[in-house]
Amino acid sequence: MANIDNNRYHSKLHQDAGVIVLLLALLYFSELYMIYNIVSIIGASVPIPSVLMGLYVLFIILLLGIETLGCVGVYRSIKKHMFEFEYYD
Repeated sequence: MANIDNNRYHSKLHQDAGVIVLLLALLYFSELYMIYNIVSIIGASVPIPSVLMGLYVLFIILLLGIETLGCVGVYRSIKKHMFEFEYYD
C-alpha cells in the first residue's frame, strides 16, 4: 500500500464515476423511451384509467430509484475497496 499513487487512484475513481453516470443515463433513457412507446400506443387505442396511469408512474419511480441505489452502491463499493484491492494498478 505504500507504493500507491493517491492522485492516480482518485483520477481513476472520477472516471469510474463518469462511467456509472453514463450507464445510469442510458438505463433511464432506454426504459423511459420503451415505457413512453408502450403507453402512447396503448393510450391511442384504449383509454387508460387514471388509477392505472398512477400505478405506471409509481412503477417507473420505483424502477429508477432502485437502479439509482444500485449504481450508488457500486460507486461506494469501488471507493471503499479501491486501495484494498489495488483496482488501478
